[in-house]
Amino acid sequence: MVSYSRSNAGAVLALTGAFFAWGCGGGDNGGNGNGTEPPTTGSLTVTVTADGTAHAGVSVGRYAPGATTPTASVATGANGQATFSNITPGTWEIEIVLPDGFDLAEGEDERKSATVVAGATATASFDMVDEFNGELIEAQDNLSFSRTNVSISAGTAVRWVNVGAMLHTVTPDGHSEWTAANLGGNGSTFTHTFDTPGTYDYYCDPHRLDGMTGTITVN
Repeated sequence: MVSYSRSNAGAVLALTGAFFAWGCGGGDNGGNGNGTEPPTTGSLTVTVTADGTAHAGVSVGRYAPGATTPTASVATGANGQATFSNITPGTWEIEIVLPDGFDLAEGEDERKSATVVAGATATASFDMVDEFNGELIEAQDNLSFSRTNVSISAGTAVRWVNVGAMLHTVTPDGHSEWTAANLGGNGSTFTHTFDTPGTYDYYCDPHRLDGMTGTITVN
């Protein structure tokens, strides 16, 4: 028969408490002490500007070093940024698809590198210059184009730009002069050069029934 004095019981309780703390405290066993695993991926945010102003709707491609096909592509939002999440750490390369009428600013590289670290966000940026010299039409949140009937000479470029928050399109109506284009957010643009005389109707697909239509007449 085993009997315990008060001092024996205190020792047992102390030993039990120490064992519990050792078993649950994390220690030096590969954890971080709070029961969660350290991050294994990072992220990359690319900012695109045109003449210093954030530009939406620009396609940004992320490439493995030296690759010709992107691993992933993301379009910039209204803040001019495109973010790639949950990326394997390491060096990645980035390119943008220049919208019609834009070029890279002087000194900008066509492809840039960024090093992604687990648990952190790497950054890169591109600045473009606007070389557009043509007719401008705004797609507005009041469900109309700013100019519904535009007459131009052959060889003239027309640019549609989204000046609001709503999604709009520039969709050909009864012709195939261009392929339907999305204006995904504020600052998104679509540019087309008209070389053949004729009449070209178009509409915004989501808002056609609201009267969001237009016509380009090429002389």
